[in-house]
Amino acid sequence: MKLALLGSDYESISLATAAVAQGHQVGWAGDTDWARRQYELPWLPADDLADQWESLLDDHFCDAVIVGRGDAPSDFRAMQVSLLAKNGIAQLVTFPLVSSVLSYYEIDMAQQESGSLLHHFNPATVPQPIIDRCAGWVLDDHPELGEIEQLVWERPLGDRSREQVLWHFSRDVQLLTQVAGRLNRLGALGSPDEATTYAGLSVQMLGERKLPVRWSVGPVEGSEQPQLALVAKNGKCTVLFDEQGRAFQTELVHASQNLKTELEIVDPSAISVANFTAALKDEKSCRSTWTDALRCMELSDTIEISLRRGRMIDVHPQQLTEQLSFRGTMSAAGCGVLLILPPLLLLLGWMGELFGLPVARYWPHVLLALLATFLLIQLLSKFLIRGPTDQESDGLR
Repeated sequence: MKLALLGSDYESISLATAAVAQGHQVGWAGDTDWARRQYELPWLPADDLADQWESLLDDHFCDAVIVGRGDAPSDFRAMQVSLLAKNGIAQLVTFPLVSSVLSYYEIDMAQQESGSLLHHFNPATVPQPIIDRCAGWVLDDHPELGEIEQLVWERPLGDRSREQVLWHFSRDVQLLTQVAGRLNRLGALGSPDEATTYAGLSVQMLGERKLPVRWSVGPVEGSEQPQLALVAKNGKCTVLFDEQGRAFQTELVHASQNLKTELEIVDPSAISVANFTAALKDEKSCRSTWTDALRCMELSDTIEISLRRGRMIDVHPQQLTEQLSFRGTMSAAGCGVLLILPPLLLLLGWMGELFGLPVARYWPHVLLALLATFLLIQLLSKFLIRGPTDQESDGLR
């Protein structure tokens, strides 16, 4: 399979390296200056063709594109991913690629309309046996510890700036969702001092299972290894992760016992590339994971709202489509029409009568014609803008 690499960061390089190890070829590269400074990569093409990235929009140019952060502006990178998705180009994207949730909505809309394959890469959520077991314990209780009463995730960070904290939360919350089920309520607690709000951020979450989930960030004490604790009725089970999000050890505290177990470490990059290429070959299993990425970004975006309002916020699932975008625009335009047009025509009619102009008597007809035209435009949108269901009926998805 011929791949292209658009934008380099640590994880896009690890994905491309894993792809080459599995027998694939990286035949095009753009915006890879960071990787060329950091590594010696014999498989990386000699020329960086970032200024010719539009060639990737041709679906015959390559089989898929691996997208990383790179040095490009965030809005430009989001625009590139959106256009690639709209043109049906398969993509494997590092996550979080950008910080704006609106960009994720736009990319999701483009992917939904084209039905293209779009996977995001979150190392912590690559299938790991221990995560599946934790999810099973939440549903059916731990065999030794009993009912799971809460989940606690602790994330030590050296750099606890707002950007870094939200970046890690966006990744961690997807793993918490895999264990606890979908989360739809969020409450954030931070310091009153705006400068240190995110340095000691604590986030409380709830989902359909009503299991309390807590995520917190703090200073580094010895290592930067995060941990997930399943607090149960009769003890606690802690799962330790490395910096790449791979679980490597569990610690079971039960009564007076403290049992540590080493886990087999998986290679998230290799697994993600294998899953992506398998989905690319099998159209029936061609399911995008971008919706999961969007849900994580919605939760991350809700943190600031919760901090500002000082309470729990309900997070409702949303989907942006071309139809919904058109309806929103027309609703705003309709409000403007109703607010401005009738008073304006009344004023013009009054002035026409005042100066004896014969056209003054026709202002109601003009108003009726303009409103009828506005309503007709909305009716025509049903025939001009086609939704996903129309595409499915034509066999495009």
